[in-house]
Amino acid sequence: MQLKAYQRRALEALDSFLEAAVTRPHSVAYNIACQVGEPGFYASAYEPLRTLPRVPYCCLRLPTGGGKTLLGAHAVGIAHKHRVDGPEYPVALWLVPSSTIADQTLDALKTPGHPYRAALEAEFGGNVRVLGIDERRQMTPQDLATAAHVFVATVQAFRVAQAAQRNVYKDDENYEAFFKGRPLPDDLMRNTGDAPTRPGEVSWSFANVMRLVRPVMIVDEAHNFVTGLSEETGARLDPSAIIEFTATPVRSNVIVSATADELKAEQMIKLPIHLTQHAGWETAIIHALQQRAGLARIAREANEPIRPIALYQAQAATAGAEATVEVVKAKLIEHGAPETAIAIATGNQRELEGIDLFALDCPIEHVITVEALREGWDCSFAYVFCSVANIQSATAVEQLLGRVLRMPYATRRPVEELNRAYAHVTGIGFHAAANKLKDTLVAMGFDERTARDEIIAQQAADAAAAVLPMLDRPAIPPVPLQSRPDLAAMPVELRDAITLVGECEGVSVVINPEASDEVLEQLGKVLAPLAGEEDPRVAIAAHVERRQAAATPSQRGASFTVPGLALEQDGELDLVEPTTLLDIAGWTLDGVDPDLPGFALNETPDSVLVDVDEGQVRISRSAAQMTLQLEDETAWTPAHLARWLDRQAHQPDVSQPVFLEYCRRVVTHLVDARGMSLASLVRAKDVLKRAIVARVKDLRAQAGQAGMQLLLGGITPTLALGENGFTFAEGRYLPPKPYAGRYRWQKHFYPRPDDIKDGGEEFQCAVAIDDHPLVKHWVRNIVRGPRSYWLPTSTDRFYPDFVAELADGRMFVLEYKGAHLANDPDTLEKANIGARLAEVSGGQVVFWMAERSKDADFATRLDEVIGGNG
Repeated sequence: MQLKAYQRRALEALDSFLEAAVTRPHSVAYNIACQVGEPGFYASAYEPLRTLPRVPYCCLRLPTGGGKTLLGAHAVGIAHKHRVDGPEYPVALWLVPSSTIADQTLDALKTPGHPYRAALEAEFGGNVRVLGIDERRQMTPQDLATAAHVFVATVQAFRVAQAAQRNVYKDDENYEAFFKGRPLPDDLMRNTGDAPTRPGEVSWSFANVMRLVRPVMIVDEAHNFVTGLSEETGARLDPSAIIEFTATPVRSNVIVSATADELKAEQMIKLPIHLTQHAGWETAIIHALQQRAGLARIAREANEPIRPIALYQAQAATAGAEATVEVVKAKLIEHGAPETAIAIATGNQRELEGIDLFALDCPIEHVITVEALREGWDCSFAYVFCSVANIQSATAVEQLLGRVLRMPYATRRPVEELNRAYAHVTGIGFHAAANKLKDTLVAMGFDERTARDEIIAQQAADAAAAVLPMLDRPAIPPVPLQSRPDLAAMPVELRDAITLVGECEGVSVVINPEASDEVLEQLGKVLAPLAGEEDPRVAIAAHVERRQAAATPSQRGASFTVPGLALEQDGELDLVEPTTLLDIAGWTLDGVDPDLPGFALNETPDSVLVDVDEGQVRISRSAAQMTLQLEDETAWTPAHLARWLDRQAHQPDVSQPVFLEYCRRVVTHLVDARGMSLASLVRAKDVLKRAIVARVKDLRAQAGQAGMQLLLGGITPTLALGENGFTFAEGRYLPPKPYAGRYRWQKHFYPRPDDIKDGGEEFQCAVAIDDHPLVKHWVRNIVRGPRSYWLPTSTDRFYPDFVAELADGRMFVLEYKGAHLANDPDTLEKANIGARLAEVSGGQVVFWMAERSKDADFATRLDEVIGGNG
């Protein structure tokens, strides 16, 4: 499965953290990872676990639907890659908060071809075993030496309170082979004095086996686990690393934070949520039923392989409850739902067990529950949820909302109605319902701004005065009607855009001001014959005119394209990527010097030190003997070691035969030319692997710099336009942290720019750009956004701070650097590539590397630069 951009960023941040944590303080590694992962306001000072200060400990924050399990599967390989004292294959202990989630995770990780399983197998050549905690006795020392092992368990299985009652801590002769014939740490758990066998001796327990192998610990929904009690659990297991995945971190070291905007952009979740508040529970059920039917019709007509499902939260069967499970079911049947299309999922009735809801011939269209779907239930076909319980209760909406947010097949559909979620609630006013829904989204890992913006009034049963102020949009006054419209005869898009207020006599219609211009125009035609003297088309036209006047260029349908640089390759123009520079420089490992400058072994005849000393990694034989796989160095040949290095240090931009041959030449050179023994290299193979990776990185950077020099002077690029250009248009700008200050921007192309700190230097730049008469509109460029503007550097991509279209049609690209960075090599390279872009554009692109030390009067210099005098 191809990873999404935010998922790749998350894994890159994890890789950076664990790599740096090998040789540097974890606080430094954390800061390095934060620069990659962009955790936003979650970033803070690194906090080691009290009982495990030497264990790297970090958290990846992803909202519900972000793919935490997939990233967990990838994290196992990344963690093992950066472990210097471990065996060839890792052991992972995968902890989850409930048995339901454990069963789902275990099933996915065991299933051949499943993306989670494939992610594990890709790292270890298919040599992977996944076991549930109840299958742990199947493990042998020989197994651990030949395959990666993943044990899936609930957190509760390892709670240290009353450890004697936990099977994982009990003495078990099945594990004897793990403890016999090798030195053991002093802090292993021992049998109690009254134990039936071997009292006072080291316990042959699963927990002690884990203590020996030091597993990587993957913790799902970690805020439920990492407490003071759980830290004691971790200390007994002594993991090699702890990696948390959660939507709502509490005290974790967050190195990456994905936003709901990113999930939406990557087509992972359905947003926005259309919220309907109803005066009575019967109406809520009927509307939810009709909406599900309308979505099913849309899916059929569009030939989409989707079966929309509605979820209903009934009231618990207590005194005074009206809408109980059976009453809700009867109401659905009364209004046309076949009984075979209804399933009940409660503690007593489990009618979903054994049913594949994704099967296109599955009859289930409605699921009724009370609180059984709180967690562990996942069906992306769920589109509509309806709560007839008290929405103000602690669990009323949270139990169901996450179940309707996942996007089917993680792909947006061409019909917009199938890209959204729908919520129907009862019992309180619309404003309170929307706030509760917003709070629930925040609790699920969404930021408050996104949670607020992604709730749309679909049908509000309150008067317009209560609905419209909350939306903060120009309102359409309620329209009095002489007769009630036939809602059943209306197209679904029109029906979803109105709310009827009042009874048969004195009924008025409230029109959703968020509806599209086309829907509003159709509504005016439909409602005009039903209205009295007040023609609704007049108010609708005035609203559309106000909305257009207040809209940003993107909202008005405008677009503009900023060119990059392109080169002709194989008869086609391709955007210049950093990899393009490697290609034109002839990047290859064929024939390169196999020496590893600076690489040296430091060992005595009986030991190889494993420690961190002044930034260097050293490995000791005694520590290696603590692992379960004892290497027989004499059994290795140079070819064996080369193949191991090829697997462990795989380079995605180097073909496998070329890299394998390079590894063979490196080993041969170290043995023949530098006099190192093959056995010593085998014992230090992890250090050798790191040295090769570092050397290849240096060689790649040298090739990139050579390619950059060719681009700047030896070959002539052209402007990248059309599909190779960077087009800014509606829906192509998703700032991870939108500007929240007080300044009112006049010319920003989108409603809100990405974060700009009020009063800061970049803020002053933005104000000057916004004020300049030659600027038509501008964009605060997002660093590493999926659709951001970038230019290549020798090793990466460069994301200028601002891009703009000028009134005369020219494009303007600006990068701002503080004085302390003005002469930095990275800054100089960016200045050169920007100047090259301006040169080949023939004046169509203006590039400016603004420097604080030279451009203190920014507004004046801006006028000179874009006015043609700079």
